[in-house]
Amino acid sequence: MDQENIGFVESKKTKHRPVSPAEFYNLGIKEEVKHVVELKELREDPPNIIISECLRDIEFIQNDSEKQKIFKKSNYVSSVSIYHQLHYAPSGERILRPSSIKFKKVYKPYRGQDLTDKTIFIWRTGGFGDLLFIKPLMDYIKKTYSNCKIQFACGPQFQPMLKTWDCIDDLVKLPFNVSYLWKANYHGIFEGVIERCKEAENTNCYKLFAKWLDLPVPVEDLVPKQTAKEESANYCRQILREWGLDEKSFILVQLRASSPIRTPSPKFWKSVIDTLTSKSYRIVLTDSSKYKDMLQGFISTLENKDLVYNFSEYSKGIDATIAMASLSKACISTDTALAHIAVSVGSKVFGFYGPFPGYVRLETYPKELCDWVDSKMFCAPCYKHGHYACANSDPQGHSKCYDKINVKEAVEKFEDLLKR
Repeated sequence: MDQENIGFVESKKTKHRPVSPAEFYNLGIKEEVKHVVELKELREDPPNIIISECLRDIEFIQNDSEKQKIFKKSNYVSSVSIYHQLHYAPSGERILRPSSIKFKKVYKPYRGQDLTDKTIFIWRTGGFGDLLFIKPLMDYIKKTYSNCKIQFACGPQFQPMLKTWDCIDDLVKLPFNVSYLWKANYHGIFEGVIERCKEAENTNCYKLFAKWLDLPVPVEDLVPKQTAKEESANYCRQILREWGLDEKSFILVQLRASSPIRTPSPKFWKSVIDTLTSKSYRIVLTDSSKYKDMLQGFISTLENKDLVYNFSEYSKGIDATIAMASLSKACISTDTALAHIAVSVGSKVFGFYGPFPGYVRLETYPKELCDWVDSKMFCAPCYKHGHYACANSDPQGHSKCYDKINVKEAVEKFEDLLKR
């Protein structure tokens, strides 16, 4: 899950003031969330979502995205993380306080009910991969109930991708006004389905999400599908021409996950890419533009650096990544969004998995499009979440579990995928 990062427009920083146990109680949630074995137990425990009252108009920016504004005397639904960062201004002035409306009192969970002429409000506090896990479910709902209205909320930084999804009728930014909850017939929220449930350790995420909503989606349909924007695809074609590359002539690689525990070391990636370039494969590295210097430094360490290209220098956001994935011969990634983006546009993907086994992420994907290798580390899979390095990480915070992957065998398996 990607972590929210809030900045006040008026001061360009946040005030991280702890939320007291008493305030957690007033928000209607527990400070320590409950972890369960099965989904049926999670259903008995309301999601750790809060409703707060805004005490004055305020503008803020979430994850370097566009400006958002919340208004005095209105009530907003958010994650605990957003509340934690917004409830006090840097000046010490109170911005948010617990609302008299408690989420568990207005929560109307969707559990497979008939959605004919109904509205379902769905949201997820997570990253691009988490949102792609939900895409097949919304496609199924629209196919089954054509006149159903689907409203979907997520962080603004993720919305460029979702604007192309015709299964969504109304795209909403987190945090959102509580009126959306009142007006919707049902709510679909996935908080805790992966993070708080042990069932996620042995069940593929798509199957788990479908089970959470009690939707009988056929396994072959548990694959996200989307199309790259033509404008972004043409932009990427221009970059490829400048590099002397044709479509389907290169491998798109992402080195870094949003969480350090799912990020292999540069040493591991050097071994992978040196092995691939020794076989004359051309490699394009993708990431956010703010990591362009880091990627350029990594490229300088490679044996065949003239066969490796730094796309992050030209990146214009997720639309460009989606487009470049659609133009690639195949994608290679650690446990991150690129694996799911590749399949969603019909490209092949090969994944390296450590903290989580590959099947809990990729099992439902067509075998002709997808394969992976799992770490053989003694402590893997550990199923660790979060934005902290694992206990067995190297001094730079990279998980050592990836170092237990046999690169030669992995590359051979990748080449077998290319022949399918």
